Amino acid sequence: MDNKKKKIIKIAAAVIIVISALSLFGLFMRNNVKPTIVGNCEAEMYALGTNAIINAISIVITRDIDYDDMFTVVKEGNKITMVQANSPNINRIANEIANITQANLEDMGEQSVHIASGTFTGFSFLMGFGPDIEIKFTPIGSANCDFISEFASAGINQTLHKIYITVKAEIYSVSSIYDIQTTVISEVLICENLLIGEIPDTYLSLGRLNLVP
Repeated sequence: MDNKKKKIIKIAAAVIIVISALSLFGLFMRNNVKPTIVGNCEAEMYALGTNAIINAISIVITRDIDYDDMFTVVKEGNKITMVQANSPNINRIANEIANITQANLEDMGEQSVHIASGTFTGFSFLMGFGPDIEIKFTPIGSANCDFISEFASAGINQTLHKIYITVKAEIYSVSSIYDIQTTVISEVLICENLLIGEIPDTYLSLGRLNLVP
């Protein structure tokens, strides 16, 4: 075999070794490094999103949301014929909570998580050991609100009407390594009212009714 053929074989062997090494490295990253980074970033994003929602709801509901401002109860004698939602007021509250949540998400800025380098080896006995590696990411998100109306029997001719607000935040992170997405949903009781009088069975049987502002 001449030197030219030997050289070609060596080059081909080197290329195969490099490709194999890169493939194994990629497999290692996918199986060990990516889940660790994604899991930690998702946990941090979930905590940030939850705080953003709780802060927005706290600001709005501390202004004493009144049931009578949100719903009108119509009666005929002792019978409740209608519980009518005040859409403008519900819209205002929903928009305010969504806007504050959105502003909180936009103000988060660049975040980071610190992961012990031993965690990336994939060996459980090395998890948490070694110097920390800082992973930076920038979360961005959007929020929307829904109201949920719940009727529950509270005794003879007594019905408890509860109003919940559900805030859903979709959060994405832009990082130099992976793009991550997580969803945070928080449901909070904002007001309730005891309705005295006979109420149609259809209200109770339906249970929860979504009120989409």
